[in-house]
Amino acid sequence: MSPKIISLLKGGCKLTVTLILLCVSLRMIRFDTLMESLRHANFWLLSLAALVLLCGGFAGAASWYCILRARLPALGYRAAAACHWSGMFFNSFLPSNVGGDVVKGYIVVREQGQTGFVVTSLLLDRVANLGMLLCIGVFTFLLQLGYSLWAVGFLLLLAVSLVGVLASAGRLRDKVRGVPRRGLAGKVACLLEPVFELASTPRLLLPMLLAAFASQFFKTLQNVFVILALGLKIPTFCVWYVIPLFGIVSALPVSIGGLGLREMVAQSLSVPMQIDNTHLVTLSLAGHLMVVLVNMFGVFPFLFGKRTRARKGAGD
Repeated sequence: MSPKIISLLKGGCKLTVTLILLCVSLRMIRFDTLMESLRHANFWLLSLAALVLLCGGFAGAASWYCILRARLPALGYRAAAACHWSGMFFNSFLPSNVGGDVVKGYIVVREQGQTGFVVTSLLLDRVANLGMLLCIGVFTFLLQLGYSLWAVGFLLLLAVSLVGVLASAGRLRDKVRGVPRRGLAGKVACLLEPVFELASTPRLLLPMLLAAFASQFFKTLQNVFVILALGLKIPTFCVWYVIPLFGIVSALPVSIGGLGLREMVAQSLSVPMQIDNTHLVTLSLAGHLMVVLVNMFGVFPFLFGKRTRARKGAGD
């Protein structure tokens, strides 16, 4: 069986799972409640949510830019942001959780080369952002349960871990560089070397972590304005641990962009949280729609970059 057929089968399976889960979850909500929220939506607050989400997108571009700078020092933030937003645009339409990463990685490789490093940068950036999202969720969930000391202890654990990484990354980088570049061990060493290079460079690592945190903070915060705009009966504080859970679930390669799977999770959370399942599912769907609409911004740098490259090619 050819790789193309396998890819089509995987896409078809994801589409089928997505449609089934969406149908099941939508059958369990009250459409009159959903339409009531949409009819009385505050579009000024929705616009504010879009603006906050846009800030999160630029912060996400900054986190990837800091990683790329480890081996591509000539690359500017403007170019990295253009590639990032181009990938976000395609991420909304390609039937894959990593489709946008492939697009933005391809653009950078075409211009800068270093395919292996760019792939590693994409993986590291995704892990960093998911890690920040998870940290936000764990910290606020501990606060929600009333475990304030545990929440403080969690922050201290993160701080100690960061110090440990900074202290040991240089030695690990040197060890990895000494591994012969052959066999499985060599491939793993090639993958890990830029990771330890970044970890041993505080001037890049710390801004990257801060940008990743800002990205996930803004992307979570925008859901607060969605709740207020639609008049959903959901405590706004729960956004800080529910949305991270939605984000982690969406990263699973089960459905297209987490659609359907995320709504089923919302259904299961509504009972223990004592929240109307229609309101929680509406938040999930509205948040996803907001992301898709904001990601449309990426069409501008993609088309502009394509035109610029065509002009350069004609000049050559």
